[in-house]
Amino acid sequence: MSQAQSTAAAAASRKPSRRLKAKPSCEDCYFGRRMLCALELGEPCSTFRPDSPEGLVPPTQPMLLVRSEPDPAHLGLQRAA
Repeated sequence: MSQAQSTAAAAASRKPSRRLKAKPSCEDCYFGRRMLCALELGEPCSTFRPDSPEGLVPPTQPMLLVRSEPDPAHLGLQRAA
């Protein structure tokens, strides 16, 4: 086995295995289990929330990144003199 092949084999063995996630169903939904769902779709809707021991948990949100205001020189704007 060449060095390139052994390096590729080592990199492949370090890859985290992807677990197949089970598709969510109405039986797994917080609202469905508590008979609070008024929809009869037969499939999870946009309000699906997994039922967990902690109760109703809001979905995770991406972190808000605050940007500084751009420099007018970078925008091509000239100041009126």
